[in-house]
Amino acid sequence: MCNPAIAIGVATAVMGSMQSIATYQTQRAQARASQKVYEQQRLLDDEAANVGYQKAQLKYKSEKDKADQTAENLLKQRLQTQGTTLASGRAGQSMYALLTDAQRVEGKDLATLGINLASSGTEYGYNVLDIYTSHKSARAQAASKRTANPSTGGLLLGVGSSLMAGVNAYTGAGGDFDSTT
Repeated sequence: MCNPAIAIGVATAVMGSMQSIATYQTQRAQARASQKVYEQQRLLDDEAANVGYQKAQLKYKSEKDKADQTAENLLKQRLQTQGTTLASGRAGQSMYALLTDAQRVEGKDLATLGINLASSGTEYGYNVLDIYTSHKSARAQAASKRTANPSTGGLLLGVGSSLMAGVNAYTGAGGDFDSTT
């Protein structure tokens, strides 16, 4: 027949060890699930940032295309104005003034157009920087919500603690390591 102190000690050690192993496995499963959620969130954040970048690029491209078209129209207007002036048959100093006046008007309008385009480029840069900063922040938030993997050392400490509890239960139930029975 088995000594009751041995049975109590072994049962305490086995139950404690099983509980430590179960806790470890649960924590590992939670960490894996947390990692999956993190990876999915990163994909969503990447997609949102890409959409933002594309919108900003399309807006800037639209502004640039509009500026290109306006510049082309200004050139046409200048050439038409100069052609009309030359076709009028005038001659002399006033003719030169009328021709340079058309160039002056075009130059002034091109300068304004260039300033507006530069402003759009700056706005594009700020939009891209804002998207980048938001993306980086979203990634940091997602990373902070991850559950860390449990340590194997913690598992070993739990099992070792359970074994020690079994020894304590054995000695508390009257078991003696010095006896030969």
